[in-house]
Amino acid sequence: MTSAHSRCRRGSPTHSSPKRKHRSSCQPADHKCSTKKRAGRSLFIEQIFPHVQTTPDYAPLPTQITTHLAVYSYAIINEGDAPAVIQAQVGPDGKHFAADVEETILPGETGVIAIARFLRFTRLAIRSLHADKPTTVSVYFQAQTVR
Repeated sequence: MTSAHSRCRRGSPTHSSPKRKHRSSCQPADHKCSTKKRAGRSLFIEQIFPHVQTTPDYAPLPTQITTHLAVYSYAIINEGDAPAVIQAQVGPDGKHFAADVEETILPGETGVIAIARFLRFTRLAIRSLHADKPTTVSVYFQAQTVR
């Protein structure tokens, strides 16, 4: 058996010496292996962007740092009379972003966007589907983290 397979065997020697107890290099000497999981507490986070007016070009909403979030998504409510195009964008540094998921939200509809790819920063960009028909949307960013 390799040492990688025997890391959590209490009292098993790592070498031929029976006096020496197993010790992982990343754990303290008194570490005891356990399969119990700690009960994590979740924290709910919400940020609301009410009544955002669309334009013919993509206009980004403020950026969220999503590194520490376990789950997050955006709810978009189209309150106007024209379709809106919503594009989720991810970026490594808060300055450079790439398109991730895009969805068209019809008037009176509610859409949900969940990010498909992970990078440290996330934001939505919004535009009108038709250049001459702006609309109004409200956006809810909701997230959950475990600490």
